[in-house]
This record gives sequence, structure tokens and C-alpha cells, in this order.
Amino acid sequence: MRILTAVLCTALAVPAAAITNIEEKRGVKDEDGWKSRLELGFDLESGNTDQREWSIAANTAWQNRTDRFFAWLDRSYESTNGTKSDDNTFFHGRFVHNHLAEWSQEAFAQYERDPFDALMYRALVGTGVRHGVRLSADGRWYQGIGLFHEQVREQDGEGEYTNQLTRANLYTHLQWQLAHSLLQTTLYFQPSIDEPSDQRALLQMSVTMPMSASMDLKWLWQSSWDTEPPEGTEYQNHQTQLRFVVRF
Repeated sequence: MRILTAVLCTALAVPAAAITNIEEKRGVKDEDGWKSRLELGFDLESGNTDQREWSIAANTAWQNRTDRFFAWLDRSYESTNGTKSDDNTFFHGRFVHNHLAEWSQEAFAQYERDPFDALMYRALVGTGVRHGVRLSADGRWYQGIGLFHEQVREQDGEGEYTNQLTRANLYTHLQWQLAHSLLQTTLYFQPSIDEPSDQRALLQMSVTMPMSASMDLKWLWQSSWDTEPPEGTEYQNHQTQLRFVVRF
């Protein structure tokens, strides 16, 4: 079992109920059996504002010749001047069955909670199919299509309310191994089946560069769109992130 510890430096926070890119969590390897990873983050600030922030993320995966399971759990907590100001929970689990070399079927479940961003909880279950193509020895291209049903409980100025929606899930993912880095690009589109005007999209790009035999530097940029965002949030959101990963 392989465990990694990472220190994260984030420019902007991801909005609640946003699309989550799971591609980097797949981490497909040739070896059968279990593989795991642990990421820890700390952010301390003192002076005019005393701020404490920590996060922990656990990612585990198992696979054999035809089946694969992977899951991860994220927890983060923040306090400002001694008062709790953020408390997030996220879990995702997914089972994959490979029918042929290029086709697979997937089933997944997800739960998230971010009460400081008006999201009391979001729970969903879904399924889909995925197709992969090897473009060259260094490049792969994946496309996926599926459906999921979600139940969301949010909060506004008048109290809490619950919605249930069924969404289509369409995505394409390109990864390319360059001479000294790994380039990945992902595009998601999730329109509501019940309310076609309710649409979400995510575009994400990342570059991972090895700094040494035991350290990577990863830069990520993404933009997300939501035609019906939660109250108090914007229609579009842009984020950049710099991550240092230490392997041991």
C-alpha cells in the first residue's frame, strides 16, 4: 500500500454543489489489489486575523482484471478569530466493470455537506458508461455518458428547502504524458432532465511536474457555470490551485 502526504495551497474555494472532477482520483495502475493515498493540508494565519484551516483527504482503490472500486473522503475545517467559519464533508464511491478493452460500466454514490455555503446536504446515486481510446503511447482520450438522481437540501433567507432532480452526466477527458509533465483536460456538462433550463458545466486543466524523485508540483485551473446557482453565489466561478505532493 502506498501513502502520500500533500500540502495544498488554494487560491479560491470551490462553491457548494459544484461538479466534482473524479478523473485524477481514478489513478489506474497495472497492478491488481489495493492502492491508497492520504493528503493533509494546514493553513495558519495570525495578526489582524487569526485563522486556522486544516483538511484531510483519503483516497483508496482496488482492482482486478475486470472490476475496480475506488472511493475518497474529504474533510475540511476553518476557524476565524476563534469562531468556526467553514466545515465541509465530501464522500464519493464508484464501482467500475470493464466489459471490453475500451468500454466500461459504472455505478456511483456521493454525499456532501457545506452548511456555511447554504448546502445542508447533497446526496446522489447514478450510473453510466465510459469509452476510452489510446491516441498514442503517451495519450488517452475518454468519453462518458450517464444519469444520476440527486436530493439537495439548501438554505435561503426564508429557511431550508429540499429539491430532487435527475441529471444527465456527459464528460470528456484527455490526458497526455509529455517529456517532463502530465497534462490533463476535462469538460463536464450536467443538464437537468426535469428542468432543462437548469444546467451545470465544468472545464478543468491541470499540469503535474515532478520536482524530484519524491516530490511533484501540480497546477490546476478551472471554470464552472451554473444557470441556477445557490442564493448568494455567482453564475460562474474561476479557481486556480497550486499543490505540492511529497511521496514516501
